[in-house]
Amino acid sequence: MRTEPLSRPESSGAGNLAIQDRHLSEIVSELWENTETLVRKELELSVSELSQRADEIKQEVGEVAIGGAIVYAGVLTLIAAAALLLSKVVEPWIATLIVGAIVSAGGYALLERGKHQLSRTRPDFPETTHSIEKTSHTMKEAIHGAARR
Repeated sequence: MRTEPLSRPESSGAGNLAIQDRHLSEIVSELWENTETLVRKELELSVSELSQRADEIKQEVGEVAIGGAIVYAGVLTLIAAAALLLSKVVEPWIATLIVGAIVSAGGYALLERGKHQLSRTRPDFPETTHSIEKTSHTMKEAIHGAARR
């Protein structure tokens, strides 16, 4: 392990920084502190995205529930009308049995399709993912740069 001080190049222009000699242990300590802060910030971003997405989902679920209730009332009316129409041709109990079987089969098919699609759904957090990838890339470059010195 290297124990002699590393020097930082002096920057040019206004506010020149003096050359700073630091030991490797100081650099590693600073890297650790910065990494810790970075991880905290990444977690805060994740929590923020989750919270924002949860609020959006609540609103969307409310709209779906209200729309679903209205559609349900309309579908029940159409089912009753279909049973009444079919009762002109066959006995009323047979008409309701036929309509009920058709509606149940259609509902079951939709239920299975929805379950299948829901099982494939996964949360997506693009900002957090991008930020973590960028941080990882930056840290790798910093480590490789420090190792070359």
